[in-house]
Amino acid sequence: MTREELLRILTFVDSNREISEKRTPLATVDPRWNIISYAMRRHLEGRLLTVTSAAMAADVPYGTAMRRITELIEEGLLLKRPKSKSGKSFSLHPTRKLIREFESFAMQLKMMVGNTFGFTTGDGEISDFYFGGYYMASRILPYPNAMQTGVGIDRTVRILGPIDPTFKTLEQYSSNLDELCGTNVEVVTLPLDQLHGEIMENARRKHSKYDLIAVDLPWIGQLATEEVIEPLDDLLQEARFNPSDFHNAAYRGSRWNEHQYGLPIQPTAELLFCRSDLFAEAGLSIPQTTDDVLLAARVLHRAGFNLSGIVMNYGRGTPVAHTFVQTLADFGQPIINLAPLGDEFDVAVIQGENYRPQLLSDAARETAEFLLELAEFCHNESMVCNWDRRIGIFSRGEAAMTYGWSIRAAAFELNQDSPAHGKVDFVPHPHAPGARTVSPIGGFSIAIPAALEPHRKKTSWKVMEYLTRPEMLKWYVLNGNLTSPRFSTSADPEVQASSKIIAQVDGMERRGELKTWPRPPIPEFSDVLGVLGDEIHLMLQRSQGVEEALRKSQNRIDAIMRERGHY
Repeated sequence: MTREELLRILTFVDSNREISEKRTPLATVDPRWNIISYAMRRHLEGRLLTVTSAAMAADVPYGTAMRRITELIEEGLLLKRPKSKSGKSFSLHPTRKLIREFESFAMQLKMMVGNTFGFTTGDGEISDFYFGGYYMASRILPYPNAMQTGVGIDRTVRILGPIDPTFKTLEQYSSNLDELCGTNVEVVTLPLDQLHGEIMENARRKHSKYDLIAVDLPWIGQLATEEVIEPLDDLLQEARFNPSDFHNAAYRGSRWNEHQYGLPIQPTAELLFCRSDLFAEAGLSIPQTTDDVLLAARVLHRAGFNLSGIVMNYGRGTPVAHTFVQTLADFGQPIINLAPLGDEFDVAVIQGENYRPQLLSDAARETAEFLLELAEFCHNESMVCNWDRRIGIFSRGEAAMTYGWSIRAAAFELNQDSPAHGKVDFVPHPHAPGARTVSPIGGFSIAIPAALEPHRKKTSWKVMEYLTRPEMLKWYVLNGNLTSPRFSTSADPEVQASSKIIAQVDGMERRGELKTWPRPPIPEFSDVLGVLGDEIHLMLQRSQGVEEALRKSQNRIDAIMRERGHY
């Protein structure tokens, strides 16, 4: 079970206990559980636990709370550790024994809930559902119904988005949206770089031209810091909005400094696409590690037969920069010095030394060497590839593998003329030996422009909430968007029948393999990509060595962070 799922179970149990202990006279306060719950929550959130705070969490008189804490220490469930040289102050920590006991309890509780409500039946496993997802809804989602109260036929709601499947659907079926929303919907789509430029230009206008804008997840930090987009916290609270059905990686990827700025509408995971027929013919297993990727690329590379082992995004600038930072995550490290949080890294709070680049590390060097070695078995257009060109080459059957965003699988999954149609296995990013499986999450969330006039903001929220409902997300899938940010949408049989990639990405989210930290949403992320796009491309061209490329990248990014006053 993932950290986020364990936190959900804690919240569920605490809420149930609150009903019996505080809202009825059926039970009394249980200080032992309250201390354990608080200790586990602080542990999972990577926060300090003190004796004083644990005693307050017990919700009983101080003397009683201290006796319970002492009992837990004596039982080996809590560890008391000095946190000062004087030895007068202490921190508390769950022991391995407590963590094991709690994980066992959480698993039994999840199994009981799953069996009670029919989420696990027949051959289904406990991992087949995610605790807190909207599984009580009908498994077959209906066609979207009209808003109970429309926005107003005298209004025009303008949406700015990328030229991607979801927004193409919104644009193509805008007349349907007019009827569903009871208003006039106008959708403007632009290429990625132009989209970012128009968002920034719109922020300089006195009043926003758009009611909603689509935001690429790595832009969140910049747009939030520069007050280009509006925090949603008050609107979410007023609407009593429950985000538990959203994939955690996509929902948390729309946050910055503890504030929510968007709702996921078209998230996408970067995976490894493998031609299963070619692997079977060669007697190869689908790669799980970076060594496996190299072996498969070497064995399947047949340049003389117009088949390359792999096609890579090595094009100068943003493509190769993304390739480097995402591959670096396969070697267990983020591009900047993010604080560790359990078995991942904290992107909720990024400050000070967290901004320092980490390009002189062993992991960075191994990443660079891996990309250089892989270049020997790459398609000959890899050095000029971007995302469109890369997926085109793979879809035409000219490469046995490629890394690719799940949203782009439609190029062959929905095209029966493609040599790759129905012959592709999708797997998370293969990891380096000793590292964990991590696949970057990207794609778009929908946000409210900060320059929007106050009287338009509630209307924008109403449309935003509607466009991200499970049945709307299903509608996008059935019109060519092979991505779903909600558990309930992914569980729909018609959605699953459209492509196996949706169920596989859903499973990766349940296993905690989708992460935002490989592409941290800091304001300087585009500057970081600009540096890597120059230096790593020169390295792959053999115009400079690994050490030189990494040293120059480190120094240039370090200068940017110092100039911004981060450290």
